[in-house]
Amino acid sequence: MSKRIVLLQALAATPVDLRRMLKNGPDAAAHQRPSPNQWSIAHVINHLLDVEERYLARLQRVIQQENPSLPYIHPDESSYDPRPSLPDLITQFEQARAATLLFLKEQPPGAWQRPAVHQTLGPTQFRYLVQMLVDHDTQHLNQMIEIQRAHERLATGD
Repeated sequence: MSKRIVLLQALAATPVDLRRMLKNGPDAAAHQRPSPNQWSIAHVINHLLDVEERYLARLQRVIQQENPSLPYIHPDESSYDPRPSLPDLITQFEQARAATLLFLKEQPPGAWQRPAVHQTLGPTQFRYLVQMLVDHDTQHLNQMIEIQRAHERLATGD
């Protein structure tokens, strides 16, 4: 199995993992921060959605331009919409991820070697950018597990 297929499978698994992780949790808890300086689960999903949309534009630039310069993507919590329900946020993320996957699947294998220059990482390639998106997913799925644990500790008084 090629690295490209593994990356595509990992990206496709994230929305499924999100649904599975959050299917039994109350919507109200998903919008509560475990502490004032931590994100809620809804914040994390908003962040994933925001990054997904900006990341797709970044990947498109690498295909369309020769060795483009790519800025660091800073989280912008002020742009996150706190109103949607958890299922709605997950659906929005699923739709955004589907668009990213469609774009990636349309690219020929040679496109995955296209170069770019990342603001903080320096010279890179398209495939490493896709790997970074997989790593970003993993980091935030783990973050949501920690948020769930914090909510459980608060609920039980531990």
